[in-house]
Amino acid sequence: MADAACKGRTEHFFAPHGEQADARELREAIARAICVTCPVLSSCREYARRHREQGYWGAENDDERLEARRRPSRHRHRSATDPVIAAQG
Repeated sequence: MADAACKGRTEHFFAPHGEQADARELREAIARAICVTCPVLSSCREYARRHREQGYWGAENDDERLEARRRPSRHRHRSATDPVIAAQG
């Protein structure tokens, strides 16, 4: 992503080995500040979710991406066995 605001600033987006919690919070706060100004924020986030990237991508850390994958999609296909669809039958 050539237009990414993070280009050349990878030290804020990937944790060093043995990073402590307070250092992580600071690093991710810096990364988030960069991400929210980025013109490719949405496509970066989607790419990272789709490819299960590690690090800070699209204003999300690993835990936030994992949580996003666990949430049901708003565009989830509902089958005839779904209780709501079956009741409408």
